[in-house]
Amino acid sequence: MLAPYALAAAAAMLPKPGELKSFEDWAVGCDNARRCTAVSLMEMESGENQLTVAIIRGGGRQDAPRLSIANIEDRKSGDLSLVADGTVVIGSAGLKSQDAPFDLDLPADAIAKLKAAKTVELRDAAGVSLGGASLRGVVAALLYMDDRQGRAKSETAMISLGNRPATALAAPPSVPFIPSRARPNGPRFKLSAKDIAALQARTSCDAEPGVSDVHEAYHLNGSTWLALVPCGSGAYNFMSVPVLVNRSIGRRMKIASFDFAPGFTEAGGPPMLVNADWDAATGQLSSYAKGRGLGDCGSAETYTWDGSKFRLLSKIAMEECRGVIDWIPVWQATTQTRK
Repeated sequence: MLAPYALAAAAAMLPKPGELKSFEDWAVGCDNARRCTAVSLMEMESGENQLTVAIIRGGGRQDAPRLSIANIEDRKSGDLSLVADGTVVIGSAGLKSQDAPFDLDLPADAIAKLKAAKTVELRDAAGVSLGGASLRGVVAALLYMDDRQGRAKSETAMISLGNRPATALAAPPSVPFIPSRARPNGPRFKLSAKDIAALQARTSCDAEPGVSDVHEAYHLNGSTWLALVPCGSGAYNFMSVPVLVNRSIGRRMKIASFDFAPGFTEAGGPPMLVNADWDAATGQLSSYAKGRGLGDCGSAETYTWDGSKFRLLSKIAMEECRGVIDWIPVWQATTQTRK
């Protein structure tokens, strides 16, 4: 009789990354802690200097929205101004360093200016434009954020304002903690030709000319090692299947398990990492699937090893291939790297 409850509990623990939504020239998404990000999309046929404007807000009662622009090509010293429709100054701020983004708090009056405008541009102290962005769809994107964060009809809403006090807002869900059992900076072992043949047979992945072959395995813990077996490639994506190798039991091999399928995994198929990377310093595994070579759409995940499977630590994504390089976070968890 306990089996249904156990299954329900296991399902409840599985990661459920947030969805992405698009509204005209804006995309928006939220993660599992109700932290939401809305970003402007570029008009790809235009030759004009276009900025990616991000509006970010945490899910807490006191979290205020802020605006950030990172892709500023002609960076200037001194204050820069964000201007709506060519005449309305939304706010000004200086760059904290040469590589820092333009960051701006968004109080209610700034949100009202954005809501009433069609475009924004960033200008230097001399009034020279450093690029702009469309605001078509920003109201719908911020309304979506209000809804997902439970702010609709409250005094903390950006668009859907109401009389409900901030104290009525439920606290955001806590971020899950995943204990890591991976051994950072662990040794590697060279795979023999026999090992490689066995891995290819285990995964049904044949070596391809021009694709980086698997030559070594990474130490996870104890007698368990990780091999990333090449399994196909495209113009800018290289697929691999992660296999666990047990060195103490005659090289027993098993395809690794995940609590959230990575990259290009197909239903019923093995987990398929894309442009996989093993970070020896942190003991984390990552997958980075690009929708096209520019890298302005796709999804990326990072995982930690909990002793039996790889658990999702983070996921970012962008569905619209319209110039956005910094993708939207849709899942977060924490872990602790072993010493």
